[in-house]
Amino acid sequence: MSDFRCAAVLLAAGASTRLGRPKQLILLQEESLLHRTARLAVEAGCSPVLVVLGFEADQLRPQLADLPVEIVLNLEWQQGMGSSLRAGMNALSSTQPDPRPALSAVLVLVCDQPRLTLDHLRELLTRHRGGAPHAAITASSYAGRAGVPAIFAAPLFPDLLASAGDRGARDLILAHAAAVQRIPWPDGETDLDTPGDLGHLMQRKF
Repeated sequence: MSDFRCAAVLLAAGASTRLGRPKQLILLQEESLLHRTARLAVEAGCSPVLVVLGFEADQLRPQLADLPVEIVLNLEWQQGMGSSLRAGMNALSSTQPDPRPALSAVLVLVCDQPRLTLDHLRELLTRHRGGAPHAAITASSYAGRAGVPAIFAAPLFPDLLASAGDRGARDLILAHAAAVQRIPWPDGETDLDTPGDLGHLMQRKF
């Protein structure tokens, strides 16, 4: 499909309570996780790329100044990740009056997966673009489950807009299990929730 076009919504509004510091600002090779993840979405060819901020948004905003991304402020970020997904999809809808004819899909991703690579995002996009007709979702597979980064076809935009709580994208993946193609990504098991996670990460080479 030569006219395939995929937007991206990066969820980065959380307070990182268990970690005790904004995980968005953790540096890997002198680049913050927030900047790195947004950059990878841009380099993968997603357009537009929307970054949803909430907690300490003013502190995080400068991290994105040099990237061609749109910042979305989620004033209800404390309600969970589902509220950020809803905010991002609302913004996507408002910037494009009827996104479904123009956009083929949206990539949903988070910034606390430090081993995310451009190659993985490109594989997700390639597999989604060339996937079976029934595959409305192309998701990363790790730790025995399918999750983000994940690509959702345009017919699922209304479901994304209805996200609530803290598991919006994952709930949708579970609800449409028969329509999910899984792309193995063992590195997805590495996340940053606690100081121990951060300590282990810093001991590994990238």
